[in-house]
Amino acid sequence: MKITKQAFTAYLIPLILFLIAFIWKLVFIETRNICIDEPFTIFHAQQSALDIIKLSTQNEPNPPLFMLLEHFWIDLFGISSLSVRMLPLLFNALTVIYIFFIGKKFFNPWCGIFASGIFILSTNHFYFGLEARTYSLLSLATAASLFYFLSLIQNYNNKKLLAALVIANFVLTYCHFFGWFVVFVQFATSFIYIKDRKLFKMLLLSIIITGVSFSPMAIIFIKQFFISSHGTWVQPPSNSEYLSQLYWFLNAKRVFIFILISILAGSIFMIGTKNYKKISNELLILFLWWFIPYTIMFLISSKIPMFINRYILFNSIGLYLFIAAIITFLYKKTYLYIISTIILVLMLLNIQINSKEFFYREVKNSADFVKRNANSNSIVIIYPHWAAWGFVYYYNNEIFKNAYDFDSVLKKNNIFPVWNIDYAKDYISKNQDKRILYYQDGSTDYKAIVNYLDSTYRRVDSAFYPQCFNVFIYDPLSKDTSQSATRPQPKKE
Repeated sequence: MKITKQAFTAYLIPLILFLIAFIWKLVFIETRNICIDEPFTIFHAQQSALDIIKLSTQNEPNPPLFMLLEHFWIDLFGISSLSVRMLPLLFNALTVIYIFFIGKKFFNPWCGIFASGIFILSTNHFYFGLEARTYSLLSLATAASLFYFLSLIQNYNNKKLLAALVIANFVLTYCHFFGWFVVFVQFATSFIYIKDRKLFKMLLLSIIITGVSFSPMAIIFIKQFFISSHGTWVQPPSNSEYLSQLYWFLNAKRVFIFILISILAGSIFMIGTKNYKKISNELLILFLWWFIPYTIMFLISSKIPMFINRYILFNSIGLYLFIAAIITFLYKKTYLYIISTIILVLMLLNIQINSKEFFYREVKNSADFVKRNANSNSIVIIYPHWAAWGFVYYYNNEIFKNAYDFDSVLKKNNIFPVWNIDYAKDYISKNQDKRILYYQDGSTDYKAIVNYLDSTYRRVDSAFYPQCFNVFIYDPLSKDTSQSATRPQPKKE
């Protein structure tokens, strides 16, 4: 059976792109440890759907949609790293399909292939596409929202497109509060069509329905905004960060510079040859789709810091499509293929797959070190408190599965997460004759506990595991040693 050109671009190309994105990343799905915020998501996703929804009212900074989806996924497939990361990987691979069809439908097939290639070769999307967090879903919803927004503009009488856009916006706003930046862009770009009243009203209707659908979360959203306005762990960005994050979107500064030179050269050539072309509304929308939220988030971050890679990553969807569309707009045939191929090759050469400089954590090795040195007469002190989820995931997976009795089961197994040195002293004083295994994750103020243990116990071993795990092992002092340690020493003259 002969495959037509139309069938090839409509079905086979997106299928091939999906398989490339999915299979390539699947190979690496378990090479990184479950770490950073993943253990928190996995742990709470084991709870009931109602408790996950309630979590949003208890200072959890994200809406519950991704965790709910992960909850049902875990019910089916368990909490192995392969399982919990498969769902975000599927979202990541599906994003490629939307990117391709945006490029194909509103520009040309090569634009869709080119933009998809940039996305697939992105270091950021490679990492966050395999992280059991909401960010791959946010990128998927951003791409879907853009596709249905542009499609509704072309055919605003189509109620199915209106419904699809509202659903995409629902996913956007219920998987992350920053999805509202995308909805704001829709509102802003709707004014391009203000002269077409029917179209303008339809676009506004989609936004109004999105707002109504979000009303159950409105109070929580406002509460979270005021909490964040008083400061979070995120630091305000420096002035150079505006460009440096764009470099990261494209893997390296050299890629950004080559793209910028290509755009400038194409524009100069077009002006010089007087071969003027009209910039389409679709191309303008692609630019605004990333530029407006990206810039607003940068400016806001001086007061409410939020300008870090995973929070701003959804903006890259519009950026990749804009780059592909503007290159396609400026160049034709041979030059187009040469320039776009060079960009993709540069992306490939600069991609960092599982780089030890990019959120690398040896949680498993550090937990295994504790396990090897623990015995029936030892206790584990964990600082900070929240590090317990990641540690226990590898130390004892069965304990991790106790989503409702976690704290009590930890205590039964002599594992004590602590908030500060006072908590640590309390647990240590109640277990003076036991070996102390102190597990510390990332914080710079851990030395208070180390200094206390060094002064009251005998350190027998220690180890460091990149990028931020310190493990110290202490045995009780002998009776004589303990007495001499507490006996007043003569002052030095």
